[in-house]
Amino acid sequence: MEEVIEQLQLSALYHASQSTIAATEVFSRCDLDDFEPNQQQQVGTILVQMLREDFIEPLAVQERMMKESQALHKWFCMYVADNYYTTASYCAARVHEYANKRRLIATLMTAQAALERNNEVPDVIGELQRGLAITEAHVDSSLPIISLEDMLATEDDIRPWIVPSMLRTNERLIITGPEGGGKSVLVAQMCLGAAMGVNTMSATLEKHEPMSVLMLDVENDRLQIRDNARKVYPTLKEMQPGVTPEIEWFDQTAIDLSDPLSEQKLIKAVKERQPNLLYMGSLYRLAPEGDKVDAAFTHVSRVVDRIRQEVGCSVMLEAHAGHGMMNDRNGMRPYGSSMWMRWPEFGFGMVKHRASGAVQLKPWRGMRSDDRLWPAGMRRGPLLPWQMIDIAEWEERYGDD
Repeated sequence: MEEVIEQLQLSALYHASQSTIAATEVFSRCDLDDFEPNQQQQVGTILVQMLREDFIEPLAVQERMMKESQALHKWFCMYVADNYYTTASYCAARVHEYANKRRLIATLMTAQAALERNNEVPDVIGELQRGLAITEAHVDSSLPIISLEDMLATEDDIRPWIVPSMLRTNERLIITGPEGGGKSVLVAQMCLGAAMGVNTMSATLEKHEPMSVLMLDVENDRLQIRDNARKVYPTLKEMQPGVTPEIEWFDQTAIDLSDPLSEQKLIKAVKERQPNLLYMGSLYRLAPEGDKVDAAFTHVSRVVDRIRQEVGCSVMLEAHAGHGMMNDRNGMRPYGSSMWMRWPEFGFGMVKHRASGAVQLKPWRGMRSDDRLWPAGMRRGPLLPWQMIDIAEWEERYGDD
């Protein structure tokens, strides 16, 4: 069997060395790490580099191998140059298939070895799920293609609204603000509103279809969450007396999404509940920043995007604002990595108005959609903790101060 696999790998490299067309056929069907990590991967790397230059023909390949090293050129001439076997597409597909089997076997053997070392079962399952996810990504590595005709015929966005006229299904929102600025109360108002079918982000408190909401609040304890809910729920219940809100909280105040087990537990729970809206916050308590500035962003964004892909829900996150950072758009970008500024569809900071108690909702991230009607600001209200202010009223009452 090993001899057959080696022949297929060498033959795939042979086909790729003959022309740009053949190389495209090979490396669109298999990856560089599908080949043995020695001279085969070295040759494959050179061929991929030449493919990017859009020039592959046998003599040029020979010259490039010689330029790399005489030893590699000798190996190439001895094992690859005349290794013709079947077609490029067949060899590449079989190489990829064998590599996936190899990865799967290695993942299962690692899990078995961990069990034999008496590792905790949940830890083993977490590592196994991560390994299987990586293997699955290799198996289904093709990229979908769409034609110009299909692109132009794409229908308008018809995904359901989570917050009408503002946030659609499968979008990301980050709200920032200073400590004690009312972020947690705003989150309670928005999430309970979505669950009760009341758009608390509109000045007129429009009603809509109630949404299922799941909340991971790792900053406030249970009593603080209760107190925030009590500021909002009585009014909403009076507005929607026949609605039983479908909203749940994780009874947990600490999580580390850099830990594979915690990551898998959260994803599993969200997949089981299938919410329309998932809240997570505050950002700084979801994953440690570590030594690298982008570490927390990498862990949290990976989990959120996987949840969006597998569940399709919208995700709202709360974050503390940065402190005097350059290019942070009004001082409201999330504390930590600058990658947060590019990632969500919407990002708003709660900026206190200098001459009043009002708060401006100032975008620190350029919006990806121009069909949304987010409020310009908000003030303390008689019915709910925050009463929204539309753009016209904001400009009339508060101007640019």
